[in-house]
Amino acid sequence: MRNRFESIDSRNRLTLMVRVLIIIFCAAALITSIYSAVKAQGSAVLTEPAVVETAVKASYSVPPLPSYATAIEKAMPSVVFIYTEKNKLTGGKPSFEGGSGVILRTDGLILTNRHVVDDAKKVWVTLSDMNTYEAVSVFPDTLLDLAVVKIDVTGLPAASIGDSDKLRVGDHVIALGNPLGLSPADGISTASAGIVSKRDCSFIMQGVPYHDLIQTDAAISTGSSGGPLVNLDGEVVGINSAHALFAQNVGFAISMNTAKHVFEDLATLGKASHPYLGITVEDRKTQLTSTATGTQRRAIITNIEDGAPSAAAGVKVNDVIISINDMQIHTVSELTRILWRMHSGDIFKVTVLRKGETLLLTVKLSTRLAAKPLTEL
Repeated sequence: MRNRFESIDSRNRLTLMVRVLIIIFCAAALITSIYSAVKAQGSAVLTEPAVVETAVKASYSVPPLPSYATAIEKAMPSVVFIYTEKNKLTGGKPSFEGGSGVILRTDGLILTNRHVVDDAKKVWVTLSDMNTYEAVSVFPDTLLDLAVVKIDVTGLPAASIGDSDKLRVGDHVIALGNPLGLSPADGISTASAGIVSKRDCSFIMQGVPYHDLIQTDAAISTGSSGGPLVNLDGEVVGINSAHALFAQNVGFAISMNTAKHVFEDLATLGKASHPYLGITVEDRKTQLTSTATGTQRRAIITNIEDGAPSAAAGVKVNDVIISINDMQIHTVSELTRILWRMHSGDIFKVTVLRKGETLLLTVKLSTRLAAKPLTEL
């Protein structure tokens, strides 16, 4: 009887041991599974900040500065050095001065500043290939600081012309030229990069009106006048014309959309045919409307020449110019820019405000005479 009980007890202990082992194995498997999951989750948590940091850095990373090399390589062959012998003596000797220009036609037509070739007895042009030619003709504009120089050479590398109206403040531009009276033959041609600082600048300097100017902080050195201001596509968007002697990195270029209009006249006719309205205009602040408060800058007519196209159209003194051909006018500079891109004989619609009444008038432009005062449009 005792042996039978001992046999039963042994089987119970064996069953218990098997159950315990099974429980231990299950517990070990469970613990291993939990540990692996926790470890994986911990790794993810540890790596997540690094991922976030990388994403943040990417979103705030500064893009690389643009390279100007392609634009310069495209435009520089069309840049020329202009050397002039002036009709004046300095210390009893002939006076020589240098400037820059840009080839706009393959048959030897070059655009530059008028002040570069003013009062010149002789004009020479040195190309980027270091060959020098004497100019056969010079056609200065009587109003703007622009001139066309002709040399008797064909097959020249003409520059590409861009749309200066598409420029935005902050766009990258490059000023090209030959500063300090040194030519490509001296191994000197420069490129200075900057941005468009301001558009539609306007002023009169030394009796010459400057309108539709591009202001840039690209250095325009003495001698670079007449050279091109180009965009990153190597297209000419302006003609370098002036720099502020009293400030650093303040230069101005004549907008190419105005300059090319003058170039076409000078190249075709030998003179510019500027249109004429026969009015004097001032910038003033006027009431917005009878129902709105505040004031707005507007171009107001202060004088009309007898028999002028504007008078024939019915325009009167104190009329406020609202628009020309549906293009809004707020300043004299805006009005001038639009007129300088028209031709004499062009007919356009002008909207004026007169004593609270809006009128639509039709004007036919005449040709501006050189003797007309600069303040008249």
